Amino acid sequence: MIHSLRLIIVTPLIITRFDETEIASWYLFASLNLFGVIVAQRMGLTFSRMFSFAMGGASHLGPIREKLDQSKHEGPNWNSFEKAYGTIGAINIAIGVIGFIAALAMGWFGLSNLLIGYEGRSTVWIAFFIMQGAWLTTVIFQHYQIALQGMNYIALVNRWGVIFGVFSCLSGSLCLLFNGGLIAVVIVMQFFVTLEIVAARFLLRGVEGGRVLVFKSFRFDREAFGWAWAPTWKGFLAQFGFMGGLQVIAILFTAVTTKSEAASYFFALRMMQTVGRFAQAPFTCVLPLMSRLLTTGHVSELRKLVFVRAGISLALLALGVCFSALAIPVVLSYLKANISFIPIDVWLFFGLLTLLNQFNVFCGSVSAIGNEIIYYWHTAAAAIVSVVMFYYIGDSFGYYGPILSALLPLLFILNVGPFKRARDILEF
Repeated sequence: MIHSLRLIIVTPLIITRFDETEIASWYLFASLNLFGVIVAQRMGLTFSRMFSFAMGGASHLGPIREKLDQSKHEGPNWNSFEKAYGTIGAINIAIGVIGFIAALAMGWFGLSNLLIGYEGRSTVWIAFFIMQGAWLTTVIFQHYQIALQGMNYIALVNRWGVIFGVFSCLSGSLCLLFNGGLIAVVIVMQFFVTLEIVAARFLLRGVEGGRVLVFKSFRFDREAFGWAWAPTWKGFLAQFGFMGGLQVIAILFTAVTTKSEAASYFFALRMMQTVGRFAQAPFTCVLPLMSRLLTTGHVSELRKLVFVRAGISLALLALGVCFSALAIPVVLSYLKANISFIPIDVWLFFGLLTLLNQFNVFCGSVSAIGNEIIYYWHTAAAAIVSVVMFYYIGDSFGYYGPILSALLPLLFILNVGPFKRARDILEF
């Protein structure tokens, strides 16, 4: 919902009140946290599943690699939960600092290309540092939300996330309407993003008798880290293969194209990601439930849930891409935006490759709900091939170049492997 709200309210103001360089920089900001975001997300997913295992009564929170008998343990295992909770808190500090440094390095390359000869470059750099500071804060304290998600309070987290997201969008929109600059917009929007973390801590007081807040928030445990290590580093490689190719190549694209084309491509990439996130919601919102079903051996219920939710998500993605192809150019023309949309044939091709890759993501998620990450070397290799492919293609095929380079290697290298593994786990 929030991504849709930003698309409807904030995006029209950004593309009409910012110039091409500011628009490109705004959308580039999200790509510059690539490595930190992937590591934080993988850690979050891994520990969320571990918390789900613990809530199902498991004492060992390592990956589930085989079918389990229906659990006879009733109630959560708080000892294993506590080990995982303190460990993810400690790890998040390291992730935040390393991700911040990596973003600075990528920002030096990506933003430097965009800001050559631009008079307001100091404004862009200040906004970038403010956004990085907010990101660092949210990563360090994200274990509150991860715990709530693992305890299957996703609806509660999402409800408050929507509230703060709405305030963030409205405050950013008002700032733009009153001619606020890039720095002001970043400050007011990121304020509510960080405030969401504070709210998550208070939410923990109201669930399970506030039991979790008794635990140490930052206490590293080697056993818990051992449970998380394999699925996290494997998941990082897998997610980097799926996400990293697009983000890295988008940054590299700034070096071989004009500012206007870079702005158009970054905008299209953000729109595709927005459509994708909206479409994924029916599937991702039940991931903790899927983990619990797998932990307790309810394979038939898990199979039905996966089929229904994956089908809905893929249908929504296809419809979203087609609708966007018709609506976005009309909206941009009506708003008299300072950027143009990529050609419709390029957008539809982008959507087709995204749909095929999303099918592989859902298939891979079937094993990932048990923290067993598959085909991670394959996706990492695909990311490397993507960068090499783009090095030779460059801007020879216009917008097709970065899209082909980022997504085509994944389809060829993964092929039907994730589908076969999902079929084995779901027993169909």
